[in-house]
Amino acid sequence: MGPTKIKLVVALPPEAKPVNRHLGLVRDNSHKQYPIYHRDHISLVISGPGMEAAAAATKWLYSLDQHNGQDIWINLGIAGHPDHPIGKIFLANRIENRQTGQHWHLADRPALPCPAESVVSVQQPDSNYETNALVEMEAAGFYQSALQCTEADKIYCLKVVSDNLSHPANRINGKLVTQLIQQNLQILDQLITLLSPNGGDR
Repeated sequence: MGPTKIKLVVALPPEAKPVNRHLGLVRDNSHKQYPIYHRDHISLVISGPGMEAAAAATKWLYSLDQHNGQDIWINLGIAGHPDHPIGKIFLANRIENRQTGQHWHLADRPALPCPAESVVSVQQPDSNYETNALVEMEAAGFYQSALQCTEADKIYCLKVVSDNLSHPANRINGKLVTQLIQQNLQILDQLITLLSPNGGDR
């Protein structure tokens, strides 16, 4: 059995940029359907926004090559919350599809220096901040799709707070998104190291 493969699904290029740079991932131009980046056993796909897009990109990434039962799937991105501070990162412990009401309680997670929080996926950006959870647009699609590829304990979702009541979503731009992800790459590193028998081999 080969090394544990790390499969990253992100929605937006500004989210992907710092990850690709940090992990040394290189664009694979042989695939045209989605922007995809690789290095060794780590791959990252940019899905585009929305649950359906995230679900489709996850299935597509799974279809590209041979997989084993140890492969790790990680959705990384930004989310809003009524009052959590901008730049704080959370590991999802529950994911809900607001449109369908379907929800999942995620498996127990390894100890990381970031708290757990509930994530709610919506069809359209939520500017009211009335939901006491991290609100975004991809996690439910990613998670439901990833469950068809692997076991629940191999699926992770990391969300960085990008907006709240005092710093609403209309202030978000690509530069800010990149900075917020960049500031939390050590958590991604630690997650990969914890989950990879080969320690991530970075």
